[in-house]
Amino acid sequence: MDLKPGDKVRFLNEKGGGIVTGILSNTMVNVAIEEGFVVPVQVKDLIVIEPKGAADRFFDRQVKVNLPEKPATVPEKAKEPTALPETGSDDRTSYLYRQSGIRAIEGIYMAFAPHDQQWLISGNLDIFLINNTGYDALFSFSLMEEEKGYAGVDYDVIPPYSKLLLETISRDDIEGWSDGVMQVIFHKNEISPILSPLHAAFKIKPVRFYKETSYQDFPLIGLKAVLINLGDLAGQVIISSTETFAKSGIDPAAKQKLSALTPEAVIDIHKTAPFEAEVDLHISALRQDYAEMPQNEILIYQLEYFSRMLESAIAHNYTKVTFIHGIGNGTLKTAIKSRLAEYDHLEIRNAPFAKFGYGAVEVVISQKGN
Repeated sequence: MDLKPGDKVRFLNEKGGGIVTGILSNTMVNVAIEEGFVVPVQVKDLIVIEPKGAADRFFDRQVKVNLPEKPATVPEKAKEPTALPETGSDDRTSYLYRQSGIRAIEGIYMAFAPHDQQWLISGNLDIFLINNTGYDALFSFSLMEEEKGYAGVDYDVIPPYSKLLLETISRDDIEGWSDGVMQVIFHKNEISPILSPLHAAFKIKPVRFYKETSYQDFPLIGLKAVLINLGDLAGQVIISSTETFAKSGIDPAAKQKLSALTPEAVIDIHKTAPFEAEVDLHISALRQDYAEMPQNEILIYQLEYFSRMLESAIAHNYTKVTFIHGIGNGTLKTAIKSRLAEYDHLEIRNAPFAKFGYGAVEVVISQKGN
């Protein structure tokens, strides 16, 4: 089946549909869905809706997308860091890309952005650290060295709503940048809540950098990148002289995550048995402020949380993780299945119906994938 950007499609095995925004390969395309999120979908799982046909008349979803005439390449100026106006910071930082109507969850991100935005799986990559918060972020960044331990790579301060170019690496250097720890202290000169420090360990499989579907549009830098969400602001504990962690009223997941300096693995907060976990992706289970979140932001957060838990489970030798996605309109389930297609050595099967109905997927992790 030949698809092109602008085609209206419906999902074959799920409810809903959207508009094709890009061709990833002969077997996979990007589809913009009504929630404002772009997901990679296999061509075999789509049905084209003929213009002015019976299906098209019932296709009432208003999906607004911008369709480029050709794949975008990185402008030369985008590769050159520029100084932040009125901040007095050095020229390694620059204001985040901003566009009317685009929102992103406040937090700390790492982004691996290819220089060549047309051929994503070749050439050098820029590694950005992004501070999408209203605080100055004082960070310390370390990488694993030959399984001997972590060694410091960089430390600095990133102003609010800014990015910093950590390094430009070649493809040969990817493995050395796939296992690290980021520590962040949040600071403000004016009166504001005092936040607990962020301690985020990450381990990403190098094979992800050689799959086009691993790269997603990241509006904050205006580029496609492999994205790591190191921590969102809502998950940070507010510290005060009259409050302790036990009385802070934070999410149960955040309490467990910060009950010590850091857990051995973030997936451990969902552990149900040795090397097994159960992750509830309902937004009400992940965030206390979910009622204030736009629908498209909810889906992005759920998918990022899913990826973080899966990567942690793989890195720490888990054998099985059950992800509860619910039923709804099937959008989250479709996005999860598309993301799982990026990994080798995973067995995907339906979770026990008696316990989860149709609302969960079970991921069995082979030790070969570690």
